[in-house]
Amino acid sequence: MSPEPMAALDGERLRAREALGASVRGGFEKAGYAPVSAPALQPADIFLDMSGEDIRRRMYVFADPAGDELCLRPELTIPVCRLYLESGGGAQKLCSLGPVYRYQSRGSTKLREYTQAGVECLGASDAEAADAEVISLAASALADAGLKSYGIEMGDLALFDALVDALDLPPGWRSRLKRHFWRPDYFRELLDRLAAGDAGEESGDRQAFISAISGLDDAQAKDVIEDVLKLAGIAPVGGRSIEEVAERLIEQAELASSSVPKAAAKLISDFLAVSGTPREGIDRIRALAEGAGVSIEAVIARFERRLELSAKAGVDLSRAHFATGFGRNMAYYTGFVFEFRVPDLGADAMICGGGRYDGLLSALGASNSIPAVGCAVGIERLLAAVSKEKGQ
Repeated sequence: MSPEPMAALDGERLRAREALGASVRGGFEKAGYAPVSAPALQPADIFLDMSGEDIRRRMYVFADPAGDELCLRPELTIPVCRLYLESGGGAQKLCSLGPVYRYQSRGSTKLREYTQAGVECLGASDAEAADAEVISLAASALADAGLKSYGIEMGDLALFDALVDALDLPPGWRSRLKRHFWRPDYFRELLDRLAAGDAGEESGDRQAFISAISGLDDAQAKDVIEDVLKLAGIAPVGGRSIEEVAERLIEQAELASSSVPKAAAKLISDFLAVSGTPREGIDRIRALAEGAGVSIEAVIARFERRLELSAKAGVDLSRAHFATGFGRNMAYYTGFVFEFRVPDLGADAMICGGGRYDGLLSALGASNSIPAVGCAVGIERLLAAVSKEKGQ
């Protein structure tokens, strides 16, 4: 193809992307979401602490001349939440549109800079109604773009949290299992070791050290371990940080000092195997909980109400697949999570994703907990999905 037609084609794609992005944000504005624009340059530490591993390893991080560590924003939720806190908080509905940046491996055909359009519903008192509103806005954005064929993946981390809280587990394991739920490989390792009650074969000195820290809380134990490693001049190996080594030793200390009911570990495994339609999934969870003699009915009822409100808002739940192990790849999600997916796009199948992140605003400096839910639409992926469906 000659340079002129190629340039024309690129210009056409650019105009189509800009038009679609403006249309999606326009739909959000019509629904009552105020447009905001967050800076592309952001403090890196916030994203390194609050993002999932996949995003952390693909961020563009650098130091400015003053030595401050910055990054190009890898997503829009945290930047918009920072703007929200600067504005004084309260109940606000905000939308945004703009580029985000993530490194892709050499030879990858994926974009390093791409466009997201997102909404953030912050400070709403009715969590289930806000969840239903956000997922319905996502569905409307896809419908308005002309997309007809897609599926919805959904889960609810609050169900897992409620189950863990209801079980007889060693001190510290509840928060640890919750904290690492979004890291599937590491989480599975934790669960396997919890089920086995196995701290591993340790040398006498190592076991003595593990026993010495077993009575400390996590923060105290981590400080002691980090000080010992630094004083001894011991460098972490295998790519692990000192904090990761400390985390592993604390887990071993808890395993060494606690007995774990096998039934609890099996119930967690059975819970994480639940998959099907949302109705099938919640019925199975209720049966598991009742069979184990634990009550998580309040959280189940909230899930059922969310489904009812979502259906009333126009979300086609016949497209939805529910899985208890579905948690997305961001560390800040705390409850309902969802993705709209187009399998024909392969590795780019996820065109919209979001969920509830009630703990994020506190982590960013809010003086009290602020309920929050949002989603983001990948404009280039949505455009590709619509074009593929039309055979273009």
